[in-house]
Amino acid sequence: MCSKRYLTDKELEEALYDSDLYMDDINLDLQSSDSESDCETRVEKQVDANDGNLANSRKSLLEYEESSSADETDSDDDQDIVIPARNTRRRPRPLAKIDKPKSDMKAPSGTVWKKSPMMQKRRFAANVMKTAPGLKQGIKPQTPLEAFRLFFNDITIELILLYTNQKLQAIKDTETRSSFLQKSRNFQKEEILGFIGFLITAGAYKDNKDPVDEIFSEEGLPIYRATLAKHRFLLLLKCIRFDDKNTREDTFPKFLNPSESVVIDEELITFHGRCKFRVFIPTKPGKYGIEANVLCDSENYYCFAVEPYAGKCENQPKGYNSGPEVVKR
Repeated sequence: MCSKRYLTDKELEEALYDSDLYMDDINLDLQSSDSESDCETRVEKQVDANDGNLANSRKSLLEYEESSSADETDSDDDQDIVIPARNTRRRPRPLAKIDKPKSDMKAPSGTVWKKSPMMQKRRFAANVMKTAPGLKQGIKPQTPLEAFRLFFNDITIELILLYTNQKLQAIKDTETRSSFLQKSRNFQKEEILGFIGFLITAGAYKDNKDPVDEIFSEEGLPIYRATLAKHRFLLLLKCIRFDDKNTREDTFPKFLNPSESVVIDEELITFHGRCKFRVFIPTKPGKYGIEANVLCDSENYYCFAVEPYAGKCENQPKGYNSGPEVVKR
């Protein structure tokens, strides 16, 4: 059987100069299923028709194969080239062009966008931090418990215990029919410490969003059941109070300096109970709650101050709850 035939001058010209003809087309033309005798007959007719140009055709074919193999070798060394599908035209992809603005752009709000980046100038003295962020000078706790006791010292724990027991007594006076509340004893100092440690552990293990029944089940961590009983934990969660209603003393700013990355933003604390300044924000997940302005440090995720939004009050000056006034306070 004959597997190849010689190309005519026209076919060689198309193979050498026409970019739309690919090697797949040439290989398909070269393949033949005719017999050896038929192939020889066609070769003889081709020689007669081309006036004895068989040698020139064979030479051109060899030159084309050598040039094609050399191009493939060079392209393989540089990068991998994907040959497009048969009977498709390769079109160059247009490059993306970005029109540079010729002048500064000004938004409807008055914001001006510069054509070129602004040069960094010397920082104003009011924006220079004169204290290092983190713990203040002279405060060096050696253990996590010592760091915890800086903020929750004996005086703070005693105050929390006092206000929590006052809340418990107020609930007893209101719900006189509940035998469980009437038999409940006052909380102790160890229970307050255990309750705070319970909350810190639940947050560290990301169990703070789990149901209470699941936390105290056999599948939960044993440290939860060893710290507090379930009914005692729920009662303490209901009665816990950290300050007096008449005073708002905060111990945290005494030991910690904020960094340069201080942020003020609004937060909606979800609440569905009765409250005169409860707000409704449909864009929030909880929708109902108490809105508060929060001052936080975005580097160490520390909350320095929280101010609830109580709406318009008679004893407050005009613009008291506006953005600039909140930032100044």
